[in-house]
Amino acid sequence: MTAAAVHHRVARVVLPVDGREATVPLYLDGGAPAGVVITGRRSVDLRAGATVSFGSYFNAFPAAYWQRDTGARTVRLTVRAAGGGTLRVWRSDAAARATTVRTEGLGSEPLVLDLPLSGFDDGGAYWFDLTAGGGALRLDEADWSLPGDPPRRSTVSVGMTTFNRPVECLSQLRQLADDGELERVVRRIFVIDQGDDLVADQPGFAEVAARLGDRLHVLRQRNIGGSGGFSRAMSEALAEDEDAYVVLLDDDAVSEPESLLRAVAYADNARGPLLVGGGMLHLDDPGVLYTQSEQWDKRIGWVCLDRDDAYDHDFARAPFRDAPAFHQLQRSDFNGWWMCLIPLPLLRDHGLSWPLFIKGDDVEFGRRAAAAGVPTVSVPGIAVWHLGWRGKAPTRSWEAYYLHRNRLIGELLHAAPRRPLGIMVHSLLGDLKPLLGLQYGAVRLRALAISDVLAGPDVLPGYLDSRLSEVRALRARFPDGAVVEPQPGLPPAPEVSGGAVALLRAVVRQFLLPVSVAARRAPQAQMSAERAGWPVFSVLDSALVQTADGEAVNWFRRSRRASWRGLARSLRLHAVLWLRWPALARAFRSAARVLTSDESWRDVFAGRPRP
Repeated sequence: MTAAAVHHRVARVVLPVDGREATVPLYLDGGAPAGVVITGRRSVDLRAGATVSFGSYFNAFPAAYWQRDTGARTVRLTVRAAGGGTLRVWRSDAAARATTVRTEGLGSEPLVLDLPLSGFDDGGAYWFDLTAGGGALRLDEADWSLPGDPPRRSTVSVGMTTFNRPVECLSQLRQLADDGELERVVRRIFVIDQGDDLVADQPGFAEVAARLGDRLHVLRQRNIGGSGGFSRAMSEALAEDEDAYVVLLDDDAVSEPESLLRAVAYADNARGPLLVGGGMLHLDDPGVLYTQSEQWDKRIGWVCLDRDDAYDHDFARAPFRDAPAFHQLQRSDFNGWWMCLIPLPLLRDHGLSWPLFIKGDDVEFGRRAAAAGVPTVSVPGIAVWHLGWRGKAPTRSWEAYYLHRNRLIGELLHAAPRRPLGIMVHSLLGDLKPLLGLQYGAVRLRALAISDVLAGPDVLPGYLDSRLSEVRALRARFPDGAVVEPQPGLPPAPEVSGGAVALLRAVVRQFLLPVSVAARRAPQAQMSAERAGWPVFSVLDSALVQTADGEAVNWFRRSRRASWRGLARSLRLHAVLWLRWPALARAFRSAARVLTSDESWRDVFAGRPRP
């Protein structure tokens, strides 16, 4: 293939937007070595003899994914540089074993290399290294392209829902405005503002809005959760009916603008419709990838958390080129809506989000799309930064209600309609664990979640407005949900390891032994939220526990009465759920088309949810 043949670009080699040192290992293997200086968004300078590798998360080309999902048989690397030096192209396999496939000299003319997209059946990537010769070498730009004109030149609507995060939301909008390449792809940006601290009232909003022009649409509505906000963005994109996709972005995410361009290019070149998901990098630890390619364990109805290298990968400690998980083809069952591209025809044919308020709407949608023949693909090199789940402990907060309720709804919709033993056992154990940890409020919220599932699907639209305040009020009635004053001087909680002996001791203590008078009157110790598990309460009756965010303190107190009541309620509700599971599955599946329809959501937005 000649250098003059028509190609279309699918990925640019890029460098950090903000220059933060912690993010550099995402762009350059091992960070910027001695003698290498990042000089721009796409350029680096190398002094004589210096070497830099672009075998990194954002700049390696994920060849295995492109081979699998597109019809392309070659990929073109184009490098524009000034000065003398050498370029080496590397190719990896699924085990991250790399070999050099091309070595070329660099000069004043662009270097164009056509590389085969074949032999990547199990995994593998391409990348290149640069070495300066006897003088300085400057990389001006490099990119990856596929042969021919693009199959489509699609545009997208971007949908963001925000609730009292106006500063973060404005920062996200500024990122979108700053990258001029996005203007040819992003036709509309829908910001669904559901708070009372409005993004439009922030200093600097007028300037950003002027730069985005008529592409920006800020819409006010009452707080009906993430599912309500994102469904509004989906609905608005459908009404415009001019774009191929809607890209959902969290308001508090920080975009890598190149990721959005890559997602659109990937979807445009794919053989069939896809959800293209972005990975999530930790905003508070920006060189660490929280997750990419999440999977669902159908046996227990929960996220697969035990996969090797699936969570919290630190690229500063384990570079991309040495991490097999990012070279292998990974299955994705769903993708978080911190960033996810969705084809509009899928929404038109199979509905918007379920009215779940928060938690699990993205999981359910990914599973629904897969059932319709539209898989999720989470491609390395496509990601955003987002505040991680560290320090949130949602299973111990009011969010426990939504996590458990929506997880069960998802199983009723997508699991086999027969009674699921694994899911029931996992759910029951999910009650026992917080019971042994004195988290009676969390267990009560999980019970409410099951009760609301038993009430059937028709109550869900009405709960969008009312359930959050009711859930918070219910949790505040329990010691693990009520804020108390700190008590300086309390001893730290003892170190207690888990195991069968400790578990037996915790069960006996919780359900059989009386609570000491002293423990009723005052806490015996203090601890962080991370330590407040059942092992430590196998030897304690009460303690002050910091909330997960560290901003408040709860007084966890043991109560035999609360333990027995919580256990009895859990057993009763699980028995009813077990008996009614097949009928509930039929009810939820029958209601799906109506409750996820654009018409039903339009009624919700207008404040008239259908009965």
